[in-house]
Amino acid sequence: MSESNVMEASAGIARCKSELMERGWTILPRDLLRDGPRPALAHFGRIVPQFNGEETYEVTLKPGFEKLPFSQSKNSIGPHTEAPVYDPPPKYLALHCHRQAQCGGGQTLLADGFAFYESLSPEVKAWVNDNDVTFLASAMPGMSRRQFHTRLIEEKDGARLFRFSYNQFRFGDVNPSEGDFASPGQYAPTPLGKIAEAGEKFFYEHMIQVLIPEGCMLVWDNQRLMHARSKYTDPVRHLTRYWLS
Repeated sequence: MSESNVMEASAGIARCKSELMERGWTILPRDLLRDGPRPALAHFGRIVPQFNGEETYEVTLKPGFEKLPFSQSKNSIGPHTEAPVYDPPPKYLALHCHRQAQCGGGQTLLADGFAFYESLSPEVKAWVNDNDVTFLASAMPGMSRRQFHTRLIEEKDGARLFRFSYNQFRFGDVNPSEGDFASPGQYAPTPLGKIAEAGEKFFYEHMIQVLIPEGCMLVWDNQRLMHARSKYTDPVRHLTRYWLS
């Protein structure tokens, strides 16, 4: 790489870091990924294993999830933060787009979790501040569950950390099975059920929509932003997900 290209890349990384700090997300363009995603991501953190034990996870259509809000389905996915059962959850998430949906759907949706917390009534804030939540997550719908007890907002290493899962609070699991959908009403009257509804309303009123360009990578602060996905129909959509500590 020539000296001018090195200087350009350094300036590009600095710009992306500044955007990530200011608004919680950024897009790494193709030119910053010319040597592959790993060297670029090394500027933001360390790649760590995901639910599958691997450092990468393919977000693309797979059979068996046609009725579920799951990453390997075409369905919409409600607002959440990634891996709330991990201590800590990944600091950053990255999605590297290989093939984008051409149907008008498949956007990654983002909204600020701390802004949602500030929007809550004093009574709900007090509940959030005073009560632990048991997060439950199956790596795949219907599989054994991992759990972790914590607050929705906690202080860790001098920084605030936000966790949220509409699916968990509404259906009882971060990755609900078809059986979990059979009786969703049991969670509605609970404090977490009410927080789920408030979180969904806030999210869709304040979200930004990002359709990641092919060859580019979206990186966001998972300990600050909630994310979701809009429904799509184009079966060629394919992204690779990374978790960063």
